[in-house]
Amino acid sequence: MTVENYILAALAGFVAGWIANALSRNRFGFSVNLFVGVFGAILPNLFLHDAEMISTRFLPVLGVSLAGSVVLLILFHISRLTERVRRHERAKTRT
Repeated sequence: MTVENYILAALAGFVAGWIANALSRNRFGFSVNLFVGVFGAILPNLFLHDAEMISTRFLPVLGVSLAGSVVLLILFHISRLTERVRRHERAKTRT
């Protein structure tokens, strides 16, 4: 993967993290959503490029970046939601 592809993946993750921050109302801030978005964008590109499953062209890198960041952000927010529900249930059973 070239430096341009890493920059493109990071920018796609940045945009996905920014949108996730605008859509979600959680205690985690802008920086956490950005980190998860960028990490989710770069990681699948790295793995898929090393496995020679995608080319280094613009659209495949952009598509994998957006898909990876969106999937990781969704998983992150689902895990935070289930944690909040469990904490609420435990608090109910104590009273």
